[in-house]
Formats: sequence, structure tokens, C-alpha cells
Amino acid sequence: MRTFIAIELPSEIKAALASLQTELRRAGADVSWTRPENIHLTLKFLGEVDERRIGEVEKVCVASAEEFQSFTLRLNETGVFPNARQPRILWAGLAGEIEKTVEMRKRLDDGLALIGFEREEKDFRPHLTIGRVKSNSKIRELLALAGASQVPALSFVVTEIVLMKSELHPAGARYTPVARVSLS
Repeated sequence: MRTFIAIELPSEIKAALASLQTELRRAGADVSWTRPENIHLTLKFLGEVDERRIGEVEKVCVASAEEFQSFTLRLNETGVFPNARQPRILWAGLAGEIEKTVEMRKRLDDGLALIGFEREEKDFRPHLTIGRVKSNSKIRELLALAGASQVPALSFVVTEIVLMKSELHPAGARYTPVARVSLS
């Protein structure tokens, strides 16, 4: 089963991001927009995992979550990866107790490495993917609009991490929680 570990977002955050996407669509750029219900903060993408190993992964999630108490994040800006010359991912940034997400990712990575998963090579930059750029058509307009757009100053409390199953369908990915693990 294709899986990842994430922080889910409250519905009001998803609604605010959907409004932001609507505003950015006016640029007419060639972007595959993330469905608002699928926007989340990925802590660790695991890829294909044998269903018999899901229990092991869940135990790592529990051990990692036990080390953290609830914390607050807030929306703060938009940006692109890898850079403005060759944008591929359009994201909404996060602020607040962001160092806790970085530390949580590290704990998950360490625990998962002990059971045979590869460690992440890249630095973790917490973000919410709101779109994937498919071509450079009208990209300047998109970047200008993104730079001028105000990201709503909304915050939310992180109380759990979620082990998700990802199923690919013609209409887009469908994410289903496999396990919810509360922070201590």
C-alpha cells in the first residue's frame, strides 16, 4: 500500500487555501491544483509498504508522537520549489512552532530507519503543496499574483499525526487515514 505520514489540516484552513487557489487560478498558468481536501503537511513519504509492515510503522508513529505535545502552526506566505526560474511546486508556507515539525520529522526518520526505511536526504522544509506547475505558460503572471496575494493569517493546533494510505485514481489521489496517533 502506498503510504505517508502527515499532519492533517482543519477544514477552515483548507477552505482558506481553496480561496487562495481560486485567486491564483486567475493567472491562467498551466498548474495542476491540489484538491483542497487533499492538502496536508507531509512529514514522511514512505511509498509502497507491505501491509504486514503497517503495524511496525504505526509503532514508530506512536513512539515519535509520545515525545511531543500539541503545538501551533499558522499560514504565512506562498512560494515555489525549487526556484522562481524553474518552479515546479507552488506552496503555502507555515510559521509558528515550525521547529517542532522539523524535530518530529527527524524522530520519525530515525525510528523508521531502524526498521529498514531509507532516511531522507533533503532538508525538511515544511510546506503545503497547493499546486504543481506543468509548464512555463503564464508562469510570470502566476508568480506575480502569488507574490501579491495575502495568505490568510490563520493558525491551527496540531494534536495528532496520521498514517495515510494514498490510492491513485484518474480523478486524482484519494487519501484514507490508516492510523491516527495523538501527541502526548
